[in-house]
Amino acid sequence: MVQEKKIRKEIKCGLLAVLSAVLSAVGLWVFVYPSDFAPSGVDGIATMLQYLTGVNAGIYTFALNLPLLIAAWFILKKRYVLYTIAYTVLTSALLIVLEAVDFYQYQTATDGLIPAIFGGVAQGVTGMMLKIGASAGGVDVAACMVQKKMPHKNVESLIALFSVVIVGVSYFVFWDLNSILLSVVEIFACEKVTEMILRDSRNAVEFKIVTDNPKEIGDEILYDLRKGATVMDGRGLFTENGKTVIFCVVSYRQIPEFLALVAKYEGTFVYYSDVMGVRGNFDWRKEDEKSEDIQKREEKLKGVSL
Repeated sequence: MVQEKKIRKEIKCGLLAVLSAVLSAVGLWVFVYPSDFAPSGVDGIATMLQYLTGVNAGIYTFALNLPLLIAAWFILKKRYVLYTIAYTVLTSALLIVLEAVDFYQYQTATDGLIPAIFGGVAQGVTGMMLKIGASAGGVDVAACMVQKKMPHKNVESLIALFSVVIVGVSYFVFWDLNSILLSVVEIFACEKVTEMILRDSRNAVEFKIVTDNPKEIGDEILYDLRKGATVMDGRGLFTENGKTVIFCVVSYRQIPEFLALVAKYEGTFVYYSDVMGVRGNFDWRKEDEKSEDIQKREEKLKGVSL
C-alpha cells in the first residue's frame, strides 16, 4: 500500500514536471523571443545568445545547464537532479521543435507589456518544479549547491544579484531601455505566479495573543471555535509582568469571529499574519471525547446564564 502510494506520487510529480516544461517552453517561444527582452536566469542568457547568433535557445539552455546538473549529481539529492534533468531536456527539445514547426509567435505593435506579463506567467508556472522538490535548472541549481556547502550564505541574495546582472547585460544586446523595463515586468509576474503556486491551498491566518485571560480565551478557542492552540509563558519588556502568549491558526472565514472573541477581554493584545501553508493533524482526541467536552462546556455556560 505504501509502495503504491509512493508510485502514484511520483507519477503525479512526473506529470507536473512535463506540464511545467511545456508551458515554460511555449511561453518563451510565443511571448518572450519575438519581443526582444531577456527573462532572468539561464533562460535570459539563452535568449540573448539566440538573438545574437540565430541558434535556437533550446540548444543554449541545455548546454548551459549541463555542467551545473553534472556537478549537482554529486552534491544534491538524486531525485532533485533527475527531475531537473527531465525538465531541462524536455524544455530544450520543445523549443527546438517549436522552431522546426514554425509555431505561432505573438506579435505586437505596442510596447510589449502583454508579452512580458504572459511570458512571466508562463515562466512562473515552473514553481510547480519547486513544489515537487526539484527546480527549473540554471541559477536555482547553483544556489542549491551553494546552500548545501555553505548553509550560512543567503542564496536568495545571490539569485537576485544574478537576475540584476542578466537584465543589465541585456541592454547591451538589444540596445533598448524598453527591453530592461520589460524584463523587470516579466520577472515580477514570474515571481508572483511562483509565489501563488508555492502557497498552500489551505490558506490560513496565524493569531498571536498576549493576554491576562488565557483560561477564558483558551476555552472559547477550544469549544466555540473548535480550534487547537499552543500556550507559552511570556514577560512584558517594560513592565516585566508575566503574560501568556497563545498561538492559534484559523481560516480566513474565522478572522472576524476570532477578533470579536479577543475584544471581549481587557489586557489582551493580538496580531495576526498570513500562513504560507498548513500541514499535519494535531487533533489527538477521539470524536466521542470531543463531544463530551463540548457538552460539558455548554452545560457550564447554561449554568452561568441561569
